[in-house]
Amino acid sequence: MELTVQLLRDWFGQFNARYFGGELPEPRLAVNKSRRLLGQFSCKKVRKGLFRGYKTVGYTIKVSEYYDLSMHEYQSTLLHEMIHYYIMYTCKKDTSAHGRLFRQWMQRLNQDGWNVAVSSKTDRYAIRQQPSDAQYLLLVLKTRDGKHFLSVVNPSYRTYIERQISLSSVIIDYHWLVSRDTRYAHWVRVRSLRGKRITETEYHTLLTK
Repeated sequence: MELTVQLLRDWFGQFNARYFGGELPEPRLAVNKSRRLLGQFSCKKVRKGLFRGYKTVGYTIKVSEYYDLSMHEYQSTLLHEMIHYYIMYTCKKDTSAHGRLFRQWMQRLNQDGWNVAVSSKTDRYAIRQQPSDAQYLLLVLKTRDGKHFLSVVNPSYRTYIERQISLSSVIIDYHWLVSRDTRYAHWVRVRSLRGKRITETEYHTLLTK
């Protein structure tokens, strides 16, 4: 199935009301293409003030669409991350990242028919197939020390990356390309100036295609 941010928002609202007493403010929800993690919860600590300790902000839950999961599997992944969120937001103490409290929540949810796990081996899942007519925005660049790099860029961040390039004294040449090559389907679409090292031959081959 196709995973969208709107689906995550809908599920989050339902699960928040059903299992967490509606206590959790909606975090930033995102769909990514992580190969290593099916889901990820993150936040950051900021100081409240001098001698006043810290508070947590920037709550974010990401769910990967890299693998072809069922709706139930996507929802179980979201619930896994919501447990982390609940423990952090309510300032509960656990014995470890997936400690006693986490496992109590996991057992409670799984008794209701979910499949929340401490960790999931991604090699058991098939890679989600991309549409055959998909286009990929590529950035190839050359640096002053003679190195060459290739990125698959999230189109929404092209302007931002252009600005980063304009401020760089290291990049001496760069080109934007559009490709339908399916080998780029499972590359991470970057949102900042980073890429994979390629050879000079690969660099020129891309430019002549």
